[in-house]
Amino acid sequence: MTRLVKSRRTHQKSRSGCSNCKRRRIKCDEKKPICTNCANHEVECTFSARGSSEISSAASGSLSPSEQRPREKKYRFRTSQYTTETSERTVQSRPLKIREVRHKDVATESSTEAISVPDLQLFHHFLVSTIPTIVDDEHGCAVWQNHVAQWAFEFPSILHLILALSSLHMGHEKPALRDQYLQQANDHFTFGVQSVTAVLSELNADTCQKVYISAVMICFAYFGRGPQPGEYLVFSDNGPAEWLVLMHGVKLILESHHSKVFSGILEPRPSSDTTVINPLMQNELQKNIAQVQGLHRLVNLQHSWDAEDRVMYISAIDNLESTLEEVYEKRSLHKPAVGLMHILIGWLYRLPRDFVAQLERKDPLALVILAHWAGLLKYMESVWFMKEWGKHVLNGVCAFLPADLWGWIEWPMERVQVE
Repeated sequence: MTRLVKSRRTHQKSRSGCSNCKRRRIKCDEKKPICTNCANHEVECTFSARGSSEISSAASGSLSPSEQRPREKKYRFRTSQYTTETSERTVQSRPLKIREVRHKDVATESSTEAISVPDLQLFHHFLVSTIPTIVDDEHGCAVWQNHVAQWAFEFPSILHLILALSSLHMGHEKPALRDQYLQQANDHFTFGVQSVTAVLSELNADTCQKVYISAVMICFAYFGRGPQPGEYLVFSDNGPAEWLVLMHGVKLILESHHSKVFSGILEPRPSSDTTVINPLMQNELQKNIAQVQGLHRLVNLQHSWDAEDRVMYISAIDNLESTLEEVYEKRSLHKPAVGLMHILIGWLYRLPRDFVAQLERKDPLALVILAHWAGLLKYMESVWFMKEWGKHVLNGVCAFLPADLWGWIEWPMERVQVE
């Protein structure tokens, strides 16, 4: 029988290829200063004098260009204490590779990049299964399926981040293969962040929407990997919180190109929903508002504060109360819980820098206010990439909050059932 698939043509092994091509085990044409493969993916191309260096990472969780270092480690998600139970059989975790395919032409022969079958499966899964989990309406699905998916073929970071997010979702749906999908997510996440970091310094009106979508997917992927030990979104055990660095990257994009980002296909649509909170939910809302308003008493006990500090804390509490009301209005529409994402994360986004600095210093009162916000994450527990986050943030608060203030966080702890 005639063979329908030709075997891959052998070629001389490259000894002096760039770090990226060596890591991906594909042939490098060794063009300098940047080889063709790296140029196609818009990632930094580095050649090692010894020919054995690994790929350097431009991502330490930050969207801003990192400082030059002699040697950087490849970005990897850290092992989480919240692991999904896997089957007893061992799963081989092989990273995905984008395979090099040879196309013959009459005059010349050139190499191009072709997406692999496993990557196509991930892309299909994203379009069919993952997108409905990150938006709450048909219009949002259409934007992601029709437009963002198209951008993926024009903007390498979007393609890699789509595949990373799809891998994480697949790992959630198939616990027995979770390690394998996590490895795939790691690889695509690395290339995705490298690509978007490379264009940040040249952010303009033509690229800002694609960079913004890339930043949004980086945040989704961060949540999708699950809570990490020592990292509590806006503060950490040591040093700057990784997710907070990502949030600063999003702010940078929006502050410089807000009107352009939210135009065209990303322009917000006026809501036609009529919100009527039923009596039972209204009673629950009032009880919860009373808990948040009670934090004013804790502020009033700080007699040594100046007026500016007092206003800052009161403002954070008042914004949290407004967020709580908005959450209940959204819940009354009986739409998917993922629709609460922009409301709850919006509270963190709007926090003034001085208040965030207090959280990073583990200021007790700032931690108490954050704990009440974390209690609201209970309403997103049905969203696959938000599971356990409320409990995790509260555990971090408890680790640094003086014992005499624990009584002030009993309400959020009961909501997420922190042990």
